[in-house]
Amino acid sequence: MKEKHIIKECKHHGQTEHILEKCRNAYRCKKCRSNNVSKRRKSIKEKLVKLFGGECKICGYKKYIGALEFHHLDPENKKFSLGCSGLTRSFEKALEEAKKCILVCANCHRELESIKN
Repeated sequence: MKEKHIIKECKHHGQTEHILEKCRNAYRCKKCRSNNVSKRRKSIKEKLVKLFGGECKICGYKKYIGALEFHHLDPENKKFSLGCSGLTRSFEKALEEAKKCILVCANCHRELESIKN
């Protein structure tokens, strides 16, 4: 089924596109919706990074949270990638998946990935 879009006034963005959210049966500003999804993903990542020590388990890097990633120890048990855009999952589901991982920086993650190839 195709999504319904209309142009409406948003108190934050002025005249802009709104999308019908089926769960609420109401239209919502696409820009506000996108911003809220981004904030939620960032919040979940911040919580997970803190729970996993806040630094790369290999080299200790901790300057920028955006450079920290979750590496699955056993790719066979991987249900989804924690760092990809796409569906927003609950914190509980993200935590369940993160428990299969170690927290590493982007450089160490690339090295780990190159080893298995």
